[in-house]
Amino acid sequence: MPGFGRSGSSGKPLAIAVGAILLFIVGWVVVSRVGLNLNDHSESFYPSLAEAGKDGATTRGWIPDELLPRSSRAIHEIHDLSPSTEWCAFEFVPTDSQNLLTNLKRVDVPPPSVSHVPNPGVSWWPSVLAGNLDVQKIRNAGFDLYFMERPATSVGSAVWLFAIDWFTRSGLLLQQVAR
Repeated sequence: MPGFGRSGSSGKPLAIAVGAILLFIVGWVVVSRVGLNLNDHSESFYPSLAEAGKDGATTRGWIPDELLPRSSRAIHEIHDLSPSTEWCAFEFVPTDSQNLLTNLKRVDVPPPSVSHVPNPGVSWWPSVLAGNLDVQKIRNAGFDLYFMERPATSVGSAVWLFAIDWFTRSGLLLQQVAR
């Protein structure tokens, strides 16, 4: 039969091409899987602020216990080491909001350093607080915005953007180290 085996055209170039394509596909899958596991994201959940403290999340700086209400609970936290960014969601008792009100400044427009919020890619972070922030959409979602900044290093400062929903007694925060 023409085209098959020794009597037809050689199948060796076709076999090499198919092998190369398969090798490329397998390599791409392996590299993409490994790449997904090499990100700097780390996510945690704490039932209370006390539990976050026991785990060391407050001393490592991922949960700013001096800013959150002592009654904070259902705390979700994810952080990225490079660049230093943290996203956090929490619930609180409304009568325990003194830490929020004492330390934070209410803002109508977020400062440029936090006007664009990277999306952490988790279900508990609302889309209205990702990307270029639209203050009207944020307000329509029920949030008031608060801001705080303080020196973090000799060349940079830590900035916090809080979105508080006083009706549901919940808050979200973004913390970044700005240079």
